[in-house]
Amino acid sequence: MFIRIGPKTTEIPVAVLVPNFITTLSMCSGLASIHFSLMGKWEHAVAAIAMAMVFDALDGRAARLLHVSSKFGAVLDSLSDFVSFGVAPAIILHQWLLKPVMTPIELGAVSVFALCAGLRLARFTAAAPAPKPAAATAVASGTVQPAASSPPSNYFTGMPTPAGAATVMIPAMHELAGWTSWKFPQWSIAALAFATGLLMVSTLPTFAFKKLSIRRPLVIPVMIVLGFVAVSLVTHLWLTLMIMASVNLALVPWSWFIRRKARAASARPAPAA
Repeated sequence: MFIRIGPKTTEIPVAVLVPNFITTLSMCSGLASIHFSLMGKWEHAVAAIAMAMVFDALDGRAARLLHVSSKFGAVLDSLSDFVSFGVAPAIILHQWLLKPVMTPIELGAVSVFALCAGLRLARFTAAAPAPKPAAATAVASGTVQPAASSPPSNYFTGMPTPAGAATVMIPAMHELAGWTSWKFPQWSIAALAFATGLLMVSTLPTFAFKKLSIRRPLVIPVMIVLGFVAVSLVTHLWLTLMIMASVNLALVPWSWFIRRKARAASARPAPAA
């Protein structure tokens, strides 16, 4: 199936546009989150961000499977991520978690988070190499980087914007879970937003789980854990998502330690024959 564009006989296969269609759905999910935030429907707003994360994970895989990419797709992906994982979480923080009283410091933390999300996306979009037929379009999350400064393939540089959005939504998911009456203090929510913004623009290595390998004896235990997580998502959605986001945040110093240890090992001189 082809789509005819313009007065000339230029045709584009629909398969080439599939990744961009998925990216557009991710952006629409972010816009839906903003809509629900303005209406005060917080559960719908956070769920829309989660849906945007699903679409964001699918567009890059679709591009790799179809072996298509374009500069337009890269820019669209960057804009979509900024709306869904920069602006939408910031509005939830501003309109819900940091109300009714917001100090200038808390407002600054929200602004820093959104600003750092935009700066990260702009940095990786500008640094992305020229599109190749087998390259993915999702460069804004940090998976496509300059060859001279990129870390190993199983690491991101800094915290990706979807992970950053999940991190600042930890207090929101805690509220939605309703498993305890305790609430995050406003100062801690502001501190989390500020720290997450700095993590997104930092050069700290963070695990890219989709590229990690698993030893054969651990395959069955990992599958059992994944099955348990799937059941937990069905029975206790927000609590499970909160725990997953918290674990991902806790792994940031661990990934830095592992990366530093690997660099130290590679810098040691090889033993003489």
